[in-house]
Amino acid sequence: MTNVAHSPETPARAYHRAHAGKLMVVEPKAGRELSAGDFFRLQEVGTHPTGLYVTGLFDNARRNHMLVSAVRDASPDEIAWHDNSGF
Repeated sequence: MTNVAHSPETPARAYHRAHAGKLMVVEPKAGRELSAGDFFRLQEVGTHPTGLYVTGLFDNARRNHMLVSAVRDASPDEIAWHDNSGF
């Protein structure tokens, strides 16, 4: 039997595992309501010198990269609103 050292899970991989397939929200600027364009599906997670970033696929098939600090999981109420909004 060969002993193989397992590399520790990276923060990017752990974040992707925890959020893959979830509906995510880009936090709107202060004083602005959420809109359909703020929702996306997580595609990838990578590293950046300032932290983790995510690549998301928005409803209009647009992809965008954002720092993790600017996004969050959608709440159950937000998911219901998004799913019933026709987008």
